[in-house]
Amino acid sequence: MDTDLLRALPPGRDRHLARGEVLFRAGDVALGLVLVQEGVLELARISPEGRRLVLHRAGAGSTFAEASLFESHHHCDALAAVPSLVTIHSAAEMRRAAEADPSLGWRVAAHLAATLIAERARAERLALPHAADRLLDVLHALPPEPDGTRRLGRSWKSLAAELGLSHEATYRALARLERAGLLQRESGDRLRLPAAAAA
Repeated sequence: MDTDLLRALPPGRDRHLARGEVLFRAGDVALGLVLVQEGVLELARISPEGRRLVLHRAGAGSTFAEASLFESHHHCDALAAVPSLVTIHSAAEMRRAAEADPSLGWRVAAHLAATLIAERARAERLALPHAADRLLDVLHALPPEPDGTRRLGRSWKSLAAELGLSHEATYRALARLERAGLLQRESGDRLRLPAAAAA
């Protein structure tokens, strides 16, 4: 979130979360706008087949649960993928602040529009029919480090859930991409996309 917009938000309350700790469950009363200060939060649902589907993943500096500014209850679960710190800006306080300063409402709307664009890209990714294509698409979106590697920033299992894939299908796709020379896994969560693959 833009630093100037952050400063304009009404005061929120901080909450520390341990890894795996739930911030809210589907059906809980909506909290409002949630900003991730540290760590990673995941919004997830369980599919009818019992598979956990990650609907959104928010890292430090990102907001999530934006719809709860306008809804009375949450429609999915939110939990910390790693130890995290979030700031919760209540919907009531956000509305009061926007009424007092209409420009704040427009700035929040612009932020929500940018979030929507990012989610549209994610939806297009999920529509790709092959696991390997989904993987390459999300890996291309990772910013390169100075040494040319890219940092995954989460486990492959978490990425699988984010892409709507089983972790078995993800590992099979990874193996195919490595055999084809389209991906090189390095130490930790780092990887390298050869120039031809990244073009």
